[in-house]
Amino acid sequence: MIFIAAALYCEAKPFIDRFSLKRDNTSNKFQVFKNDDVIFIVTGTGSINIACGCTYLITKFEANKYDTFLNVGICGSIDYNVKIGTAVLCNKIINNSDKREFYPDMIFKHPFKEGSIESFNNVVKKSSLNDNICGDFVDMESAAFFEAVSIFMPQHRIYCLKIVSDYLDSDNLKKEDVANLIKFNCENICSWILDINSEIAKPKDIFSERDMDYISEIVDNLKLSVSMQNELKKLAKGYKIRNENLILALEPFTQIYCQSKYEGKMYFEKLVEQLEMF
Repeated sequence: MIFIAAALYCEAKPFIDRFSLKRDNTSNKFQVFKNDDVIFIVTGTGSINIACGCTYLITKFEANKYDTFLNVGICGSIDYNVKIGTAVLCNKIINNSDKREFYPDMIFKHPFKEGSIESFNNVVKKSSLNDNICGDFVDMESAAFFEAVSIFMPQHRIYCLKIVSDYLDSDNLKKEDVANLIKFNCENICSWILDINSEIAKPKDIFSERDMDYISEIVDNLKLSVSMQNELKKLAKGYKIRNENLILALEPFTQIYCQSKYEGKMYFEKLVEQLEMF
Protein backbone atom coordinates (compact mmCIF):
# COMPACT_ATOMS: atom_id res chain seq x y z
CA MET A 1 0.00 0.00 0.00
CA ILE A 2 1.14 3.56 -0.72
CA PHE A 3 0.28 6.19 1.90
CA ILE A 4 0.56 9.87 1.01
CA ALA A 5 0.05 12.88 3.27
CA ALA A 6 -0.28 16.56 2.45
CA ALA A 7 -1.19 19.50 4.62
CA LEU A 8 -3.57 21.16 2.14
CA TYR A 9 -6.27 19.91 -0.22
CA CYS A 10 -4.81 21.94 -3.08
CA GLU A 11 -1.58 19.93 -2.63
CA ALA A 12 -3.55 16.69 -2.70
CA LYS A 13 -5.88 17.39 -5.62
CA PRO A 14 -3.48 16.44 -8.47
CA PHE A 15 -2.80 13.07 -6.81
CA ILE A 16 -6.48 12.46 -6.12
CA ASP A 17 -7.14 12.98 -9.84
CA ARG A 18 -4.11 10.98 -11.00
CA PHE A 19 -4.98 7.90 -8.94
CA SER A 20 -8.78 8.32 -9.23
CA LEU A 21 -9.11 8.32 -5.46
CA LYS A 22 -12.53 8.36 -3.78
CA ARG A 23 -13.45 9.96 -0.46
CA ASP A 24 -13.42 7.49 2.41
CA ASN A 25 -16.59 8.26 4.34
CA THR A 26 -15.55 6.02 7.25
CA SER A 27 -12.78 8.50 8.11
CA ASN A 28 -14.39 11.44 9.88
CA LYS A 29 -11.34 12.88 11.65
CA PHE A 30 -9.46 13.86 8.47
CA GLN A 31 -10.11 14.03 4.75
CA VAL A 32 -9.03 10.63 3.42
CA PHE A 33 -9.14 9.52 -0.23
CA LYS A 34 -8.28 6.03 -1.44
CA ASN A 35 -8.39 3.23 -3.95
CA ASP A 36 -7.10 -0.34 -3.69
CA ASP A 37 -3.44 0.71 -3.80
CA VAL A 38 -3.17 4.31 -2.57
CA ILE A 39 -4.48 6.13 0.50
CA PHE A 40 -4.14 9.92 0.71
CA ILE A 41 -4.75 12.03 3.81
CA VAL A 42 -5.13 15.79 4.05
CA THR A 43 -3.95 16.61 7.56
CA GLY A 44 -4.02 20.38 7.88
CA THR A 45 -0.94 22.53 8.37
CA GLY A 46 1.61 22.30 11.16
CA SER A 47 3.51 19.65 13.07
CA ILE A 48 0.68 18.49 15.35
CA ASN A 49 -1.76 18.02 12.49
CA ILE A 50 0.66 16.09 10.28
CA ALA A 51 1.82 13.84 13.15
CA CYS A 52 -1.73 13.09 14.29
CA GLY A 53 -3.01 12.58 10.76
CA CYS A 54 -0.27 10.13 9.78
CA THR A 55 -0.59 8.19 13.03
CA TYR A 56 -4.35 8.00 12.47
CA LEU A 57 -3.82 6.67 8.93
CA ILE A 58 -1.21 4.09 9.94
CA THR A 59 -3.42 2.82 12.77
CA LYS A 60 -6.69 2.76 10.85
CA PHE A 61 -5.31 1.03 7.76
CA GLU A 62 -2.69 -1.11 9.54
CA ALA A 63 0.40 0.02 7.65
CA ASN A 64 3.35 -2.37 7.75
CA LYS A 65 7.02 -2.52 6.82
CA TYR A 66 6.24 -3.33 3.19
CA ASP A 67 4.20 -0.16 2.66
CA THR A 68 5.50 3.23 1.50
CA PHE A 69 4.67 6.60 3.06
CA LEU A 70 5.23 9.89 1.24
CA ASN A 71 4.79 13.47 2.43
CA VAL A 72 4.21 15.88 -0.45
CA GLY A 73 3.65 19.61 -0.47
CA ILE A 74 5.22 22.96 -1.16
CA CYS A 75 8.27 24.53 0.44
CA GLY A 76 10.19 27.78 0.38
CA SER A 77 13.72 28.00 -0.96
CA ILE A 78 16.60 29.93 0.55
CA ASP A 79 18.49 29.75 -2.74
CA TYR A 80 17.23 31.92 -5.59
CA ASN A 81 19.09 29.70 -8.07
CA VAL A 82 16.58 26.89 -7.45
CA LYS A 83 13.71 27.37 -9.88
CA ILE A 84 10.11 27.65 -8.75
CA GLY A 85 8.44 24.29 -9.40
CA THR A 86 11.56 22.22 -8.65
CA ALA A 87 10.82 18.89 -6.95
CA VAL A 88 13.13 18.26 -3.98
CA LEU A 89 13.64 14.90 -2.29
CA CYS A 90 14.76 15.70 1.24
CA ASN A 91 17.97 13.93 2.28
CA LYS A 92 18.17 15.71 5.65
CA ILE A 93 15.29 16.94 7.77
CA ILE A 94 15.74 19.42 10.61
CA ASN A 95 13.30 20.34 13.36
CA ASN A 96 13.88 24.03 14.01
CA SER A 97 12.36 23.85 17.50
CA ASP A 98 14.94 21.48 18.99
CA LYS A 99 17.43 21.18 16.10
CA ARG A 100 16.90 17.42 15.91
CA GLU A 101 18.05 16.03 12.59
CA PHE A 102 16.71 13.08 10.59
CA TYR A 103 18.38 11.37 7.67
CA PRO A 104 16.10 9.38 5.36
CA ASP A 105 17.66 6.29 3.77
CA MET A 106 18.24 7.32 0.16
CA ILE A 107 18.63 3.83 -1.31
CA PHE A 108 16.56 4.22 -4.50
CA LYS A 109 17.48 6.11 -7.64
CA HIS A 110 15.31 9.13 -8.34
CA PRO A 111 15.00 12.03 -10.82
CA PHE A 112 14.65 14.79 -8.22
CA LYS A 113 16.92 17.40 -6.74
CA GLU A 114 18.18 16.54 -3.25
CA GLY A 115 18.43 18.99 -0.38
CA SER A 116 17.96 19.56 3.33
CA ILE A 117 14.71 20.95 4.70
CA GLU A 118 14.04 22.68 8.01
CA SER A 119 10.59 22.64 9.58
CA PHE A 120 9.30 25.63 11.54
CA ASN A 121 6.23 26.15 13.71
CA ASN A 122 5.25 29.17 11.65
CA VAL A 123 5.50 30.49 8.11
CA VAL A 124 9.03 31.81 7.55
CA LYS A 125 9.25 35.21 5.88
CA LYS A 126 12.18 36.63 3.98
CA SER A 127 12.33 39.50 6.47
CA SER A 128 12.86 37.04 9.34
CA LEU A 129 15.79 35.22 7.76
CA ASN A 130 18.78 34.84 10.04
CA ASP A 131 21.92 32.80 10.44
CA ASN A 132 20.08 30.20 12.54
CA ILE A 133 18.40 28.65 9.49
CA CYS A 134 20.24 25.43 8.65
CA GLY A 135 18.17 23.96 5.80
CA ASP A 136 18.27 24.65 2.08
CA PHE A 137 14.47 24.71 2.10
CA VAL A 138 11.81 25.42 4.72
CA ASP A 139 8.33 24.15 5.51
CA MET A 140 6.13 23.36 8.53
CA GLU A 141 5.53 19.60 8.39
CA SER A 142 8.49 17.49 7.22
CA ALA A 143 10.19 16.96 10.60
CA ALA A 144 7.01 16.01 12.46
CA PHE A 145 5.95 13.76 9.58
CA PHE A 146 9.23 11.87 9.49
CA GLU A 147 9.54 11.54 13.26
CA ALA A 148 5.97 10.26 13.68
CA VAL A 149 5.95 7.79 10.77
CA SER A 150 9.40 6.36 11.59
CA ILE A 151 7.95 5.03 14.85
CA PHE A 152 5.83 2.61 12.82
CA MET A 153 7.69 2.09 9.52
CA PRO A 154 11.31 1.55 8.41
CA GLN A 155 13.09 4.72 7.32
CA HIS A 156 13.80 3.51 3.79
CA ARG A 157 10.02 3.47 3.21
CA ILE A 158 9.45 7.09 4.30
CA TYR A 159 10.00 10.10 2.03
CA CYS A 160 9.53 13.85 2.04
CA LEU A 161 9.15 15.27 -1.45
CA LYS A 162 8.59 19.01 -1.69
CA ILE A 163 7.91 21.41 -4.55
CA VAL A 164 9.55 24.84 -4.40
CA SER A 165 6.77 27.43 -4.46
CA ASP A 166 8.50 30.64 -3.36
CA TYR A 167 11.57 32.33 -1.94
CA LEU A 168 9.99 32.96 1.48
CA ASP A 169 7.62 35.48 -0.08
CA SER A 170 4.45 33.42 -0.32
CA ASP A 171 1.92 36.11 0.64
CA ASN A 172 0.49 36.24 -2.88
CA LEU A 173 0.57 32.49 -3.48
CA LYS A 174 -2.90 31.22 -4.38
CA LYS A 175 -4.38 27.74 -4.02
CA GLU A 176 -4.53 27.46 -7.80
CA ASP A 177 -0.81 28.23 -8.03
CA VAL A 178 -0.03 25.50 -5.50
CA ALA A 179 -2.17 22.94 -7.33
CA ASN A 180 -0.51 23.77 -10.66
CA LEU A 181 3.00 23.44 -9.20
CA ILE A 182 2.12 20.05 -7.75
CA LYS A 183 0.36 18.96 -10.94
CA PHE A 184 3.44 19.83 -13.01
CA ASN A 185 5.47 17.30 -10.99
CA CYS A 186 2.71 14.82 -10.22
CA GLU A 187 3.35 12.27 -12.96
CA ASN A 188 7.07 11.98 -12.20
CA ILE A 189 6.35 11.61 -8.49
CA CYS A 190 3.65 9.00 -9.04
CA SER A 191 5.79 6.93 -11.42
CA TRP A 192 8.70 6.96 -8.99
CA ILE A 193 6.67 6.08 -5.91
CA LEU A 194 4.94 3.20 -7.75
CA ASP A 195 8.32 1.86 -8.84
CA ILE A 196 9.93 1.90 -5.40
CA ASN A 197 6.81 0.49 -3.75
CA SER A 198 6.91 -2.52 -6.06
CA GLU A 199 10.65 -3.08 -5.52
CA ILE A 200 10.11 -4.10 -1.90
CA ALA A 201 6.66 -5.57 -2.17
CA LYS A 202 5.42 -8.00 0.45
CA PRO A 203 6.63 -11.46 -0.55
CA LYS A 204 3.85 -13.76 -1.66
CA ASP A 205 3.35 -16.97 0.27
CA ILE A 206 4.50 -19.92 -1.79
CA PHE A 207 1.68 -22.08 -0.42
CA SER A 208 -1.78 -21.99 -1.96
CA GLU A 209 -4.88 -22.05 0.23
CA ARG A 210 -5.34 -25.73 -0.65
CA ASP A 211 -1.73 -26.48 0.33
CA MET A 212 -2.30 -24.90 3.72
CA ASP A 213 -5.51 -26.87 4.22
CA TYR A 214 -3.62 -30.13 3.60
CA ILE A 215 -0.77 -29.12 5.91
CA SER A 216 -3.22 -28.19 8.68
CA GLU A 217 -5.05 -31.49 8.27
CA ILE A 218 -1.79 -33.46 8.53
CA VAL A 219 -0.75 -31.50 11.64
CA ASP A 220 -4.02 -32.48 13.34
CA ASN A 221 -4.09 -36.07 12.11
CA LEU A 222 -0.49 -36.86 13.06
CA LYS A 223 -0.63 -34.87 16.30
CA LEU A 224 2.56 -32.97 15.36
CA SER A 225 4.50 -30.88 17.86
CA VAL A 226 5.35 -27.24 17.14
CA SER A 227 8.89 -28.14 16.05
CA MET A 228 7.52 -30.84 13.74
CA GLN A 229 5.05 -28.35 12.26
CA ASN A 230 7.88 -25.92 11.51
CA GLU A 231 9.95 -28.68 9.93
CA LEU A 232 6.97 -29.81 7.84
CA LYS A 233 6.42 -26.30 6.44
CA LYS A 234 10.13 -25.89 5.69
CA LEU A 235 10.33 -29.22 3.86
CA ALA A 236 7.02 -28.62 2.06
CA LYS A 237 8.27 -25.25 0.82
CA GLY A 238 11.44 -26.83 -0.57
CA TYR A 239 9.43 -29.62 -2.19
CA LYS A 240 7.07 -27.16 -3.88
CA ILE A 241 9.96 -25.09 -5.23
CA ARG A 242 11.40 -28.25 -6.81
CA ASN A 243 8.19 -29.98 -7.91
CA GLU A 244 5.26 -27.53 -7.70
CA ASN A 245 2.67 -30.28 -7.12
CA LEU A 246 2.88 -30.42 -3.31
CA ILE A 247 -0.61 -31.91 -3.00
CA LEU A 248 0.57 -35.15 -4.61
CA ALA A 249 3.07 -35.70 -1.79
CA LEU A 250 0.78 -34.61 1.04
CA GLU A 251 -2.51 -36.23 0.09
CA PRO A 252 -1.76 -39.82 1.27
CA PHE A 253 -0.96 -38.53 4.76
CA THR A 254 -4.31 -36.77 5.09
CA GLN A 255 -5.92 -40.20 5.23
CA ILE A 256 -3.92 -41.29 8.30
CA TYR A 257 -5.39 -40.76 11.77
CA CYS A 258 -2.98 -41.40 14.63
CA GLN A 259 -4.08 -42.27 18.15
CA SER A 260 -0.84 -41.23 19.84
CA LYS A 261 2.09 -38.87 19.40
CA TYR A 262 4.39 -41.89 19.07
CA GLU A 263 2.36 -43.19 16.13
CA GLY A 264 2.29 -39.69 14.65
CA LYS A 265 6.07 -39.45 14.91
CA MET A 266 6.45 -42.68 12.91
CA TYR A 267 4.28 -41.42 10.07
CA PHE A 268 5.92 -38.00 10.24
CA GLU A 269 9.32 -39.61 9.57
CA LYS A 270 7.83 -41.28 6.48
CA LEU A 271 6.43 -37.92 5.34
CA VAL A 272 9.84 -36.32 5.80
CA GLU A 273 11.38 -39.03 3.60
CA GLN A 274 8.72 -38.36 0.96
CA LEU A 275 9.33 -34.60 0.94
CA GLU A 276 13.13 -35.03 0.82
CA MET A 277 12.99 -37.63 -1.94
CA PHE A 278 12.70 -35.24 -4.89
